Amino acid sequence: MAKNEREEYCFLTDKLEEIEWALEGKCNDIDCDKYMYKDLLKKRYKPVFEHNFSCTKKLKSEKEALLRILSQKEYKNYRFLKCKVCNKNLDKLDPKSKIVSFTKQITEKGEVYYQWNGFWIHKNCAKRVKIPKGWVKS
Repeated sequence: MAKNEREEYCFLTDKLEEIEWALEGKCNDIDCDKYMYKDLLKKRYKPVFEHNFSCTKKLKSEKEALLRILSQKEYKNYRFLKCKVCNKNLDKLDPKSKIVSFTKQITEKGEVYYQWNGFWIHKNCAKRVKIPKGWVKS
């Protein structure tokens, strides 16, 4: 059952990320004004494409619905963590949080591999992160 919840959480967060990109202007919705003038393009008109009221209202309501779903009890284990620097609660979907990552080069049998390690922290705590010995901040 936990595996299904994890898959649902990943699917919902991917959908939320896609909606946020669309709200920033990278919309791929076929109902958006960007795609409304396909016939005019064939007739050599040059319309101004805008990302506006035709899909923005729908995207905002979808985002609110997804955030309500992701606030349910079964998804709290995946969404909320402790910050590795200040040990306060951290919301992974909050724009004030980010992933800090480190890489380390490993050589085995003459081949070079890179090991990656990352964790969630508050953006305010990013300056206080200490790089472990032998690792490089990426």
